[in-house]
Amino acid sequence: MPLPRSWASLVPFGLDSVKPRHFRDMARIAWENRDQLPYAYRVLTEGVCDGCALGTTGVRDATIPGVHLCMVRLDLLRTNTIGALDPRLLEDVSRVAGLSSQELRKLGRLPVPLRRRRGEPGFQRVSWDEALDSSARRMAGADPRRVSFFLTSRGMTNETYYAAAKAARALGTNNVDNSARLCHAPSTVALKAALGWGASSCYYADWIGSDLVVFFGANTPNNHPVTTKYL
Repeated sequence: MPLPRSWASLVPFGLDSVKPRHFRDMARIAWENRDQLPYAYRVLTEGVCDGCALGTTGVRDATIPGVHLCMVRLDLLRTNTIGALDPRLLEDVSRVAGLSSQELRKLGRLPVPLRRRRGEPGFQRVSWDEALDSSARRMAGADPRRVSFFLTSRGMTNETYYAAAKAARALGTNNVDNSARLCHAPSTVALKAALGWGASSCYYADWIGSDLVVFFGANTPNNHPVTTKYL
Protein backbone atom coordinates (compact mmCIF):
# COMPACT_ATOMS: atom_id res chain seq x y z
CA MET A 1 0.00 0.00 0.00
CA PRO A 2 1.35 3.48 -0.82
CA LEU A 3 2.66 5.43 2.15
CA PRO A 4 0.40 8.14 3.61
CA ARG A 5 2.70 10.87 2.34
CA SER A 6 1.80 9.86 -1.23
CA TRP A 7 -1.95 9.98 -0.61
CA ALA A 8 -3.79 12.66 -2.54
CA SER A 9 -6.70 12.50 -0.12
CA LEU A 10 -8.03 10.63 2.88
CA VAL A 11 -10.87 9.48 0.63
CA PRO A 12 -9.86 6.18 -1.07
CA PHE A 13 -9.60 6.15 -4.86
CA GLY A 14 -10.62 9.82 -5.04
CA LEU A 15 -14.28 9.04 -4.35
CA ASP A 16 -16.41 12.20 -4.41
CA SER A 17 -13.54 14.07 -6.09
CA VAL A 18 -13.78 13.07 -9.76
CA LYS A 19 -16.87 11.26 -11.02
CA PRO A 20 -18.13 10.55 -7.51
CA ARG A 21 -19.61 7.20 -6.55
CA HIS A 22 -18.14 5.33 -9.54
CA PHE A 23 -17.60 2.14 -7.59
CA ARG A 24 -21.09 2.25 -6.15
CA ASP A 25 -22.51 2.77 -9.64
CA MET A 26 -20.48 -0.12 -11.07
CA ALA A 27 -21.82 -2.39 -8.31
CA ARG A 28 -25.37 -1.23 -9.12
CA ILE A 29 -24.86 -1.94 -12.83
CA ALA A 30 -23.52 -5.43 -12.09
CA TRP A 31 -26.57 -6.10 -9.92
CA GLU A 32 -28.98 -4.84 -12.60
CA ASN A 33 -27.43 -7.24 -15.12
CA ARG A 34 -27.13 -10.19 -12.73
CA ASP A 35 -29.62 -12.27 -14.72
CA GLN A 36 -27.55 -11.92 -17.92
CA LEU A 37 -23.96 -11.69 -16.68
CA PRO A 38 -22.40 -13.94 -19.39
CA TYR A 39 -24.16 -11.96 -22.12
CA ALA A 40 -23.28 -8.64 -20.47
CA TYR A 41 -19.63 -9.72 -20.46
CA ARG A 42 -19.83 -10.53 -24.19
CA VAL A 43 -21.42 -7.15 -24.94
CA LEU A 44 -18.59 -5.33 -23.17
CA THR A 45 -15.69 -7.42 -24.47
CA GLU A 46 -16.88 -8.11 -28.03
CA GLY A 47 -19.51 -5.47 -28.82
CA VAL A 48 -19.35 -1.98 -30.27
CA CYS A 49 -19.70 0.96 -27.88
CA ASP A 50 -23.29 2.21 -27.61
CA GLY A 51 -22.40 5.52 -26.01
CA CYS A 52 -20.45 7.46 -28.63
CA ALA A 53 -19.32 7.53 -32.23
CA LEU A 54 -15.66 6.68 -31.60
CA GLY A 55 -16.14 3.20 -33.02
CA THR A 56 -14.51 1.43 -30.11
CA THR A 57 -14.99 -2.33 -29.82
CA GLY A 58 -14.58 -4.45 -26.75
CA VAL A 59 -12.46 -2.89 -24.02
CA ARG A 60 -9.24 -2.72 -26.05
CA ASP A 61 -8.68 -1.86 -29.70
CA ALA A 62 -6.61 0.39 -31.96
CA THR A 63 -8.60 3.53 -31.10
CA ILE A 64 -6.66 4.39 -27.96
CA PRO A 65 -4.02 2.61 -25.90
CA GLY A 66 -5.09 0.72 -22.81
CA VAL A 67 -8.56 -0.10 -21.56
CA HIS A 68 -11.49 2.07 -22.59
CA LEU A 69 -14.73 1.54 -20.69
CA CYS A 70 -16.75 4.56 -19.59
CA MET A 71 -19.74 4.89 -17.27
CA VAL A 72 -22.00 5.86 -20.16
CA ARG A 73 -21.43 2.50 -21.79
CA LEU A 74 -21.96 0.71 -18.49
CA ASP A 75 -25.18 2.62 -17.84
CA LEU A 76 -26.44 1.52 -21.26
CA LEU A 77 -25.54 -2.11 -20.67
CA ARG A 78 -28.99 -3.01 -19.38
CA THR A 79 -30.49 -1.81 -22.65
CA ASN A 80 -28.73 -4.77 -24.28
CA THR A 81 -29.39 -7.41 -21.62
CA ILE A 82 -32.93 -6.60 -20.49
CA GLY A 83 -35.64 -9.17 -21.14
CA ALA A 84 -38.86 -8.84 -23.11
CA LEU A 85 -41.89 -6.98 -21.79
CA ASP A 86 -45.39 -8.41 -21.77
CA PRO A 87 -47.12 -6.91 -24.86
CA ARG A 88 -50.43 -6.99 -22.99
CA LEU A 89 -49.16 -4.07 -20.90
CA LEU A 90 -49.52 -1.84 -23.94
CA GLU A 91 -53.01 -2.87 -24.96
CA ASP A 92 -54.20 0.19 -23.03
CA VAL A 93 -51.50 2.87 -22.85
CA SER A 94 -53.26 4.62 -19.97
CA ARG A 95 -51.69 1.95 -17.74
CA VAL A 96 -48.20 3.26 -18.46
CA ALA A 97 -48.97 6.90 -19.27
CA GLY A 98 -47.64 8.14 -15.93
CA LEU A 99 -44.31 6.32 -16.06
CA SER A 100 -41.04 8.14 -16.62
CA SER A 101 -38.78 7.26 -19.55
CA GLN A 102 -36.51 5.34 -17.18
CA GLU A 103 -39.44 3.36 -15.80
CA LEU A 104 -40.66 2.60 -19.32
CA ARG A 105 -37.25 1.24 -20.32
CA LYS A 106 -37.27 -1.05 -17.29
CA LEU A 107 -40.43 -2.72 -18.61
CA GLY A 108 -38.23 -4.50 -21.16
CA ARG A 109 -37.73 -4.85 -24.89
CA LEU A 110 -40.47 -5.02 -27.49
CA PRO A 111 -40.51 -8.76 -28.35
CA VAL A 112 -42.95 -8.63 -31.27
CA PRO A 113 -44.25 -6.08 -33.81
CA LEU A 114 -47.02 -3.91 -32.39
CA ARG A 115 -49.48 -1.59 -34.13
CA ARG A 116 -51.80 1.11 -32.87
CA ARG A 117 -54.51 2.48 -35.14
CA ARG A 118 -56.11 5.87 -34.74
CA GLY A 119 -58.71 5.83 -31.98
CA GLU A 120 -57.51 2.59 -30.37
CA PRO A 121 -56.58 2.65 -26.66
CA GLY A 122 -53.27 0.91 -27.19
CA PHE A 123 -51.12 -1.41 -29.27
CA GLN A 124 -52.06 -4.78 -30.71
CA ARG A 125 -49.68 -7.57 -31.71
CA VAL A 126 -49.25 -8.23 -35.43
CA SER A 127 -47.16 -10.77 -37.34
CA TRP A 128 -43.76 -9.92 -38.78
CA ASP A 129 -45.08 -10.41 -42.31
CA GLU A 130 -47.96 -8.03 -41.67
CA ALA A 131 -45.69 -5.43 -40.09
CA LEU A 132 -43.10 -5.57 -42.88
CA ASP A 133 -45.69 -5.59 -45.66
CA SER A 134 -47.52 -2.63 -44.14
CA SER A 135 -44.30 -0.65 -43.76
CA ALA A 136 -43.21 -1.49 -47.31
CA ARG A 137 -46.53 -0.35 -48.78
CA ARG A 138 -46.44 2.96 -46.94
CA MET A 139 -42.82 3.62 -47.87
CA ALA A 140 -43.29 2.65 -51.52
CA GLY A 141 -46.23 5.01 -51.85
CA ALA A 142 -44.61 7.97 -50.08
CA ASP A 143 -43.17 11.01 -51.78
CA PRO A 144 -39.41 10.89 -51.00
CA ARG A 145 -39.50 14.65 -50.44
CA ARG A 146 -41.92 14.06 -47.58
CA VAL A 147 -40.05 11.16 -45.94
CA SER A 148 -37.65 11.70 -43.06
CA PHE A 149 -35.67 9.55 -40.66
CA PHE A 150 -34.87 10.54 -37.08
CA LEU A 151 -32.60 8.59 -34.75
CA THR A 152 -31.57 9.04 -31.14
CA SER A 153 -27.97 9.89 -30.39
CA ARG A 154 -27.17 7.54 -27.54
CA GLY A 155 -27.80 3.88 -26.97
CA MET A 156 -27.54 2.92 -30.64
CA THR A 157 -24.57 1.44 -32.44
CA ASN A 158 -22.83 3.02 -35.41
CA GLU A 159 -24.05 0.12 -37.56
CA THR A 160 -27.64 1.21 -36.88
CA TYR A 161 -26.94 4.74 -38.10
CA TYR A 162 -25.22 3.39 -41.19
CA ALA A 163 -28.10 1.02 -42.04
CA ALA A 164 -30.71 3.75 -41.50
CA ALA A 165 -28.84 6.15 -43.76
CA LYS A 166 -28.58 3.47 -46.47
CA ALA A 167 -32.32 2.75 -46.21
CA ALA A 168 -33.12 6.47 -46.50
CA ARG A 169 -30.98 6.83 -49.61
CA ALA A 170 -32.62 3.76 -51.15
CA LEU A 171 -35.98 5.46 -50.70
CA GLY A 172 -34.66 8.55 -52.43
CA THR A 173 -34.38 10.94 -49.50
CA ASN A 174 -31.51 12.59 -47.67
CA ASN A 175 -33.74 13.77 -44.81
CA VAL A 176 -31.85 11.97 -42.05
CA ASP A 177 -31.33 13.68 -38.71
CA ASN A 178 -30.49 12.75 -35.14
CA SER A 179 -30.70 14.35 -31.75
CA ALA A 180 -26.91 14.68 -31.54
CA ARG A 181 -27.07 17.36 -34.23
CA LEU A 182 -30.03 19.04 -32.58
CA CYS A 183 -28.35 19.16 -29.18
CA HIS A 184 -25.26 20.73 -30.77
CA ALA A 185 -27.21 23.29 -32.80
CA PRO A 186 -27.45 25.90 -29.98
CA SER A 187 -23.74 25.59 -29.16
CA THR A 188 -22.88 25.95 -32.85
CA VAL A 189 -24.78 29.25 -33.07
CA ALA A 190 -23.26 30.50 -29.81
CA LEU A 191 -19.72 29.54 -30.75
CA LYS A 192 -20.08 31.23 -34.14
CA ALA A 193 -21.30 34.44 -32.50
CA ALA A 194 -18.73 34.43 -29.69
CA LEU A 195 -15.62 33.01 -31.35
CA GLY A 196 -16.27 33.30 -35.06
CA TRP A 197 -16.25 29.54 -35.61
CA GLY A 198 -19.23 27.32 -35.01
CA ALA A 199 -17.81 23.81 -35.42
CA SER A 200 -18.75 21.61 -32.48
CA SER A 201 -15.90 19.22 -33.21
CA CYS A 202 -12.64 19.15 -35.14
CA TYR A 203 -9.82 16.84 -36.12
CA TYR A 204 -7.38 16.18 -33.31
CA ALA A 205 -4.57 16.80 -35.79
CA ASP A 206 -5.68 20.46 -35.82
CA TRP A 207 -4.41 20.74 -32.26
CA ILE A 208 -0.82 20.00 -33.22
CA GLY A 209 1.16 23.21 -32.99
CA SER A 210 -1.51 25.04 -30.98
CA ASP A 211 -0.35 27.26 -28.16
CA LEU A 212 -3.63 27.00 -26.27
CA VAL A 213 -6.58 24.58 -26.33
CA VAL A 214 -9.72 25.59 -24.42
CA PHE A 215 -12.48 23.13 -23.51
CA PHE A 216 -16.03 24.24 -22.79
CA GLY A 217 -18.00 21.97 -20.47
CA ALA A 218 -15.85 18.88 -20.92
CA ASN A 219 -14.87 16.26 -18.37
CA THR A 220 -11.90 15.21 -20.41
CA PRO A 221 -10.13 12.59 -18.26
CA ASN A 222 -13.28 10.57 -17.62
CA ASN A 223 -15.59 11.05 -20.58
CA HIS A 224 -13.21 11.72 -23.43
CA PRO A 225 -10.19 9.40 -23.19
CA VAL A 226 -9.23 9.99 -26.82
CA THR A 227 -8.82 13.71 -26.24
CA THR A 228 -6.84 13.03 -23.06
CA LYS A 229 -4.34 11.09 -25.14
CA TYR A 230 -3.61 14.18 -27.18
CA LEU A 231 -3.34 16.47 -24.19
